[in-house]
Amino acid sequence: MWARMALPAAPSLAPAEPASAAGLRLALSLLEEGVLTSRGARSRGAHGARAVPSAGAVYPYEFAVLTRENGRPTAFLVDSDRRTCTRLAPGGVAEALRASTLEIPAGDGAVIVTLTRPWLSMRKYGDRGYLYTQLDAGHAVGNLLLATTGRRAPGTLRLRFPRSPLSDLLEAGENCREVHSALLVPAAEADDAWARWTVHDDADRERREPAWRSWLEETCWDSLSARAEHPGSTRAPDASAPLAQLPDSGRPTGAQDGLGDPSDWPELLAARASSKAFVPGTVPAAEVWQAVSALSTPVRTDLPADSPMGATLVLRSAEEPEHNAVHLLTGEGARRPGRLPSTDEVVRACMQQRSLADSAAVVLLHAPRTALSDTAAEAAAGSEDLRELAFRCGALGQLLYLGATRAGIGVTGVGGFDAALWHSLAGLPDSDEILYVLLLGRPDDSGIKFDRLATAHAQNER
Repeated sequence: MWARMALPAAPSLAPAEPASAAGLRLALSLLEEGVLTSRGARSRGAHGARAVPSAGAVYPYEFAVLTRENGRPTAFLVDSDRRTCTRLAPGGVAEALRASTLEIPAGDGAVIVTLTRPWLSMRKYGDRGYLYTQLDAGHAVGNLLLATTGRRAPGTLRLRFPRSPLSDLLEAGENCREVHSALLVPAAEADDAWARWTVHDDADRERREPAWRSWLEETCWDSLSARAEHPGSTRAPDASAPLAQLPDSGRPTGAQDGLGDPSDWPELLAARASSKAFVPGTVPAAEVWQAVSALSTPVRTDLPADSPMGATLVLRSAEEPEHNAVHLLTGEGARRPGRLPSTDEVVRACMQQRSLADSAAVVLLHAPRTALSDTAAEAAAGSEDLRELAFRCGALGQLLYLGATRAGIGVTGVGGFDAALWHSLAGLPDSDEILYVLLLGRPDDSGIKFDRLATAHAQNER
């Protein structure tokens, strides 16, 4: 037992040096703005506040940056907590990029690779933690995309590319990480946020200490890596398009689309915050619809414009009662009248999280069960896989957070919920699975965010 509890010696690090590569500086400043820091008035303080939410405040992902240093493609592993980067041996970077059908944008551009580490979430939430890992990564990557656009240098997100070459280069699989996506960032001016970071060289692999790995994490990883591979989908032409197509029907006259002028986005990204609870009361329907309209913000990806992803709004406490109804936000769009959820039903549907009882509106993101298959026998050619659908959910969730910030109302995402009850309350098709639930209302930030505690309250754990 003592041998199991003992820790290995700390590895020695090469002397720290400043980040000199312009592409690395750009990537680090984008990570600071899009993921790592927040100045939200309702955030949990300056220490540890982030620009994106995470189930249980786990943040189960990491980053790597591929850019040119002294004209040579070089890879850097990013340690977000310590604000350090590790330079890997430069050999093989160009080859891995070519094999992955990627390239570093011209000049001082960069590729930001997101690596998920499912164990961090699954050790708290069990198997469902894998879904939370994908949703959390979607929030982060979606926000990074918006950060690039806010700097007038829109990036392009790639989700459909061969991952094995980058995984081998970054030693992801052997360290229980998955390559999630690659964000191609064109050259742009970096702010001074990179100055907090230092770089250590790890190019001499012969002197490297063997990595320590927990047998628990390896066991968890083995259960994931044994899954059948999705047959793969052809990359769609890079294009800027909304991740959800919202119809015009059902919205108030004059309702705006998207997040507005991109020059205002940096302020929105900095102000985003999760509501700890909601207070009783109504919310103007126009504010709810302004928040929801953010879902139509275009982003540049390699995903097809059409998606099986559906979105449904349950508006239950609008100041104007005539707006209270179930609104289908995708497809042809429709308004479904009928009985709306009671306060007690909202609590039950959110796994007894009573702090969410007085939410004024709920957005449900759902997809047909057949679309979630990862097997070649069931997945249709060109279909989106679980990672892509979860990315849409996470990125749409981040857009809703920002839309709510712009509208001046509270918002929080919920990954643990009673899916069968929400199906009944919203009248969703039995064939659909709900992937994500987000609630809107008047925020109450006097309490605590229960899901940050050790107990998995979001899954009704006692």
